[in-house]
Amino acid sequence: MRYFTVEEFEGRLSSAKEAISAKGFDACIITNPENIYYLTGLNHQGYFACTLLILAPEHEPVLIMREMEKMIVKDMVIPNVRFFPYSDGVAPLPKAQDKNQDLNLAFHRNGGNSSGLMSESMSLGISVRTEDGSDIDYTNPSQVTCKALKELGLASSRIAFEKNSSFLPYRVAEGFVQGMPNVQWFDAEDLINDCRAILSPQEIKCARVAAGITDAMIMSGIAIAGEQVPNKTVAAQVYAAMIQRGGTYPAFVPLIRSTKTLDHEHGTWDDDVLQNGDHLFLEMSGCHWRYHAPAGRLIHIGQASPGAEKATNVCIEAEHNVVDTIKPGVTANEVYQVWKKTIDKYGFEHYHRHHCGYMVGIGYPPSWSGSGVPRSLRNGSNMILKEGMMFHLLSWLMRTGKGDAFVSDTVVVTKNGCKFLTNAPRELMVR
Repeated sequence: MRYFTVEEFEGRLSSAKEAISAKGFDACIITNPENIYYLTGLNHQGYFACTLLILAPEHEPVLIMREMEKMIVKDMVIPNVRFFPYSDGVAPLPKAQDKNQDLNLAFHRNGGNSSGLMSESMSLGISVRTEDGSDIDYTNPSQVTCKALKELGLASSRIAFEKNSSFLPYRVAEGFVQGMPNVQWFDAEDLINDCRAILSPQEIKCARVAAGITDAMIMSGIAIAGEQVPNKTVAAQVYAAMIQRGGTYPAFVPLIRSTKTLDHEHGTWDDDVLQNGDHLFLEMSGCHWRYHAPAGRLIHIGQASPGAEKATNVCIEAEHNVVDTIKPGVTANEVYQVWKKTIDKYGFEHYHRHHCGYMVGIGYPPSWSGSGVPRSLRNGSNMILKEGMMFHLLSWLMRTGKGDAFVSDTVVVTKNGCKFLTNAPRELMVR
C-alpha cells in the first residue's frame, strides 16, 4: 500500500539523519504531515489528531499517534519504525458479547478478509463520553513523547522540533518541553523541508501523474463553462474529472470563482450563475499519492473583456520567459525579475505581485504547497534553484485597468533548464 520503494524511504531517512547531525542535534521531533509522510509513508486523514515522528540519527524512527490508527500504521508505514501509541478517550465500540457469533469477528478470526469494524482491533480514541463522566485526558501525546525520548536515551540531549508547524498544539509542545527539563530545545525551522525540496525521479514520476489529472480537471471546467451555468456545475464537473482520472482528494479545494468574488484570493465556488461578460477563475491541482501539480486559467464568459487578449498574451510570454530562465544555480529573485520586466515592457509597470510562483510537491490539507507559507519566487529572495525542485508558476494581470488575464502551471527544474508538467491550453478562451 505504498507508492515508493523501501529503498527510496531509506535514502530519505539517511539524508534527514545526516541533516540532523550536521546541525548538532541528537534528534528532531517532526509534526508536519508532509514531512512525516515523506519519511515513513504514513498517508491518511488522521493528522487532525496529534501525530509526531522522533528521528534520531542513532536510532530507529519513532512514530507517536493515536492507538486506534495502528492498522494504518501496519499497512502504510515502512518497516523498522517503532510505534508508540497514545489513548485519548474511551473505546469507540462496545465489546462483542460473543466473538464466535459476531459476524465481523468470526469471519476475521477464521481467515476472512472483512472490511467491517472489528471491536478487538479498535482501540482507544476520542469519544463523546466517558463511562464515569470524567474529563478526557488530552495530555497523553506529551506523556508518550517523554516516555519515548527516555527509552531512546535522549533525556539529556539536544533536540529540535518544528515550531512553525500548524499541527503541533501548544499544549502538547509545552507538555514535552516541561516534561524533559534536562533537554536543550531548539527550533528545527526548515530542516526536514529542505530535505524534501529536491524531488527524486520516483517523486517526479508521481508528480507527472498528478499533472495529467490537473490538466483533465482544468479542461473539464473550461468545457462546461458558459452563460447561465452555475459555479456549482463547474465544480461538479471538475470533481468528476478528478476522480475519473484516478485522483484523490487534494490538499486544497479547486478554486472556482466568478467576477464578484475574483478578489477572494482563497475563496471558491458559491451560488453564483455565470453571466455574459463574467470572468471565471480556475486554479486547481490533481493529487496522486499526495503529490500535487497545480495549474490555473482565466476564462471569459460570452465575450472577452477589454484588453484581455493583450493581457493574456503578455502573461503567456512572461511565463515562457520564466521557464526559459529557470535552471540550476539561478536565484528566485532572478526569476521574479524576468517576470516583472516582461510585463513592464508591455505597459504594466504599475502592476506588482508578491511572487511569480512557489515550490510544490507533497501536500496535506489545508495547502498543496506543504508545511506553512510557500517558498516563493519572489522579489529579493536569494533561494538558489536546484535540479529536482518543482514550482507552481503564476503569471497574473488582474485588476490592472488595462486587461485581465491569469495563467499558471507546474514546472520541474531539470539538469539543463526547466520543463512544463501541466499543459492545458493557455490561449485566450471565451465560453
